Amino acid sequence: MGSARDAFAAHCDAWNTGDRERWLALFADDVTFDDPVGVPTKHGREAIETSWASSNRVGRSWRLEPRRTIECGNEVAVDLVNIGTIDGETVRVESIEIWRVNDTGKVASVRVFFEPDPAVNDPYYLPGRRAHPDS
Repeated sequence: MGSARDAFAAHCDAWNTGDRERWLALFADDVTFDDPVGVPTKHGREAIETSWASSNRVGRSWRLEPRRTIECGNEVAVDLVNIGTIDGETVRVESIEIWRVNDTGKVASVRVFFEPDPAVNDPYYLPGRRAHPDS
């Protein structure tokens, strides 16, 4: 089994070098994405392919800069800076991410906590009205 820390490091490297196929290969077929937490969970291969396509379409690029990673068991918590360029403008999104790997070392779940930058303006990542436990 590969470690969650190794899977996250491979994610950053593949993402930052634009290696889509290597990035897609990191994930289990039944992966779940809560990106961000508060929107409906995204599932499976479609989730990862849509995540890549949404973030890497024409006029957009992102660089991931982890500040700190803490691994416990098969999960890693990461303090991450996402630096993007959207239509020539620089955008900075800070996130806390929890990545879990399965017994084969594939990424099984991703939970991302961040305040969306209005410049991102992508329905894939914007929560709209977040569910509140009392509502």
